[in-house]
Amino acid sequence: MMSEKTFHQVAGELLDHEVNVITRQGNFEGKLLSVGTDVLVMQNQVLGGRPVKLFIRIEEVIAIYRSEQRPVGPFGFMPIGEEFEESSEKHESN
Repeated sequence: MMSEKTFHQVAGELLDHEVNVITRQGNFEGKLLSVGTDVLVMQNQVLGGRPVKLFIRIEEVIAIYRSEQRPVGPFGFMPIGEEFEESSEKHESN
């Protein structure tokens, strides 16, 4: 039987990586710096590119996962891939 990892084990594996943290108060993205018994600390680039440390109570965390580095277009959305462009062209020609 596969054993479940605890929150601290999972979070420990994510140290020094860019993560997304979903809490009851909102969503946060940044580099995970440390995980304590009650609080996790992450660094975010919020104010004019200056690093800001966020302290988040672990009891507020709903989910934590590693951020995917993917290309983004204007306004942070994914750029349209060729498969979408081709399918829209086919609909226009029909």
